[in-house]
Amino acid sequence: MTTKRDRKDTSSDCTVDGHRRRAGWAVGVAMVGLLGLTAIATVQAPQPALTLNAKLVAHDSRTADTTGEALGAGSRSAVPGAAGFIALRPDGKVFATVSGGTVRQWNTSTGRRGGPSLAADTGPINSIAFSSDGKLLAVAGDGQVLLWDATAGELSRPPLTGHAGPVRSVAFSSADQLMATAGDDGTVRLWDSGTGELVRTMTGHPGAVRSVVFSQDGKRLATAGAGDDNTVRLWKTSTGRPIGEALTVSPGPVHALSFSPDGKLLAASGGGNVVRLWNPATGEPAGEPLTSSAGPVYALTFSPRKKLLATSSGGDNTVQLWNTATREPATAPLTGHTGPVRAMRFDADAKLLATGSDDGSVRVWDAETGSPQGSPLTGHDGAVWALRITPNSKRLITAGADNKVRLWRVPTGDEARSRT
Repeated sequence: MTTKRDRKDTSSDCTVDGHRRRAGWAVGVAMVGLLGLTAIATVQAPQPALTLNAKLVAHDSRTADTTGEALGAGSRSAVPGAAGFIALRPDGKVFATVSGGTVRQWNTSTGRRGGPSLAADTGPINSIAFSSDGKLLAVAGDGQVLLWDATAGELSRPPLTGHAGPVRSVAFSSADQLMATAGDDGTVRLWDSGTGELVRTMTGHPGAVRSVVFSQDGKRLATAGAGDDNTVRLWKTSTGRPIGEALTVSPGPVHALSFSPDGKLLAASGGGNVVRLWNPATGEPAGEPLTSSAGPVYALTFSPRKKLLATSSGGDNTVQLWNTATREPATAPLTGHTGPVRAMRFDADAKLLATGSDDGSVRVWDAETGSPQGSPLTGHDGAVWALRITPNSKRLITAGADNKVRLWRVPTGDEARSRT
């Protein structure tokens, strides 16, 4: 699920199964080099994750956040943040994390503070997102959304209100000033992020709406229901009218959905081993579904430059790469994780795929061959629920159940080859 286009993290992927948590107060940030691994990917039973002899890069211990936590006591930096929340600015230079009612920004090169802290004051925070130009940071909370000037640390607009109850998801269109929100009240709302005005309200889901995601051109919006609503709905953003009938994911719940980079496919997965594909222009099925080796399919992601789709197979802890043109496997299954994969991203050049698992490890793969690149990255104590790769493919950011966010250094191709 990484659809970084024009060297930006304008991903259209969305994980919607509720495994991202708000609990947690401290986040550890570590920059680590990937060490070599002599084994190659096989189709045998998954092997235990290898322990990484991490070489941590020390930060300047004199640098501190405004709250007083030292960034870089020795080689282990501790910063606040909740598991599962990562917002990467489109230029890749700054990422944001959540701690209680506060959003904090960090420099992806150094792990030091990368901008002002934003006191959201919205109650529990459910979703954060940068605008496509990186100037605004949206924070969705209980019944309202706050739009912050990310550089100045000031509210750019009065709070956006209208949802009755928690706002579960927020997303920006990369093509215009539209912002979409979804909430427990069953509504999806489109806003003008420049003025803060409500553009239109869409209804159709019978219950709460868990997530929203734009197509790359901003002409369409996909939404996923929560609870017993195992449907995905497509909307035309210019009119707010639905495209076709509700798309059913069976068995539910809806775990993940994503638009392809060219906007010609919408993929969604649920509790079974089937990944369904639709034509976003019509809402009709786009060929036969993909059948993974073992469900549920917790995560999926399109390659930004090649006709590849990566899907997780929760029943056997593997990852599968598919050619979306032929609907055939592009490589042998990627094996090695000892727990289900819940997070994955391609890098901007579609050369690497990163995966995060319940086994606490992060693995990097060659997207063309499926072979592992370097050793597994170990350090999280518990499941890895979210990850991002910067547009220059130099940094990998991961968040997990241990309430830590870790910043890893991704090796160049020459480095990876020299270590294998």
